[in-house]
Amino acid sequence: MLYRTVMKHRQMNWEDARYLLSIARVGQLGKAAKSLGVSVMTLSRHLNQLQTRLGSTLVTRHSKGMRLTNEGIRLVEYLERAEAEIEAASSIFDQTGRSVSGAVRVAAPEGFALKVLTPRLDALTSAHPELKLEIVSQPPGFSLSRREADVAVMVGKPSEPQFHFESLGTYRLGVYASRAYAEQYSLPEHVEELSSHRLVGYVEDLLFSERLNVARSVWSGWQSNIAISSPIAQVAAVKAGLGIGVLHDFLLNNTDGLLPVFPDLDLSREFFLVSHPNMDRIPRIHTVLDFMRSLRNAVH
Repeated sequence: MLYRTVMKHRQMNWEDARYLLSIARVGQLGKAAKSLGVSVMTLSRHLNQLQTRLGSTLVTRHSKGMRLTNEGIRLVEYLERAEAEIEAASSIFDQTGRSVSGAVRVAAPEGFALKVLTPRLDALTSAHPELKLEIVSQPPGFSLSRREADVAVMVGKPSEPQFHFESLGTYRLGVYASRAYAEQYSLPEHVEELSSHRLVGYVEDLLFSERLNVARSVWSGWQSNIAISSPIAQVAAVKAGLGIGVLHDFLLNNTDGLLPVFPDLDLSREFFLVSHPNMDRIPRIHTVLDFMRSLRNAVH
């Protein structure tokens, strides 16, 4: 009898689940409340009641909003599986062909988002006008585990084993300098000679992953004289003659008149499509994942 009383006390309903899922995905009470059509006070009260019933802290506050605790992450994983089943079941009865609706957040590196993803979005948005896409960057500390995105494009495989991932293709990089820079300073013949040149690279403490810091794989002593967080702005800086940089080939238009430095150097990285397990059953997530898969090998 005591067991039944405790379990009844700890039961949660689907409204509780929707509220917690919204907080987990948006990360802020105000935005979550707006998306649900309720007041912040109502949402906060429901969250507090849920945590009290379960006897566990599910979210904590931090400087930028709300963050799931380990217990919250585990519960959200169960709730997302339930949500996937409910949405999959609902789609059976949809005869309009427009069951794909709602928001999907895609986290992607800036270069991929600009050159590969956004130029091809028209087909997706035209086919599914009720789908809302949110394309965001991956700042330091970004975590798919904390539901900061539904889908992510990452350089290299994710370190967390629970995620589903698949390759979107390999892209090449090269070391480049402008013709004007070469005429003024001449080009190095060996990587050690980079120590006497002006270098363009990333702001290292703002990198989402050390795998993005390809310059260090070219020369371990690489120290950027001009550090820029945007790979696209790095291209502009090198074109302007500000220094030598490691640039993504797919961001260049026929190398934009740049000269290759160390042309025999083999530099490449691989993009991976990463998603939460079981989310593929949700129609809007499934649709976006299928679209992202169509971009496989679009990077040249």
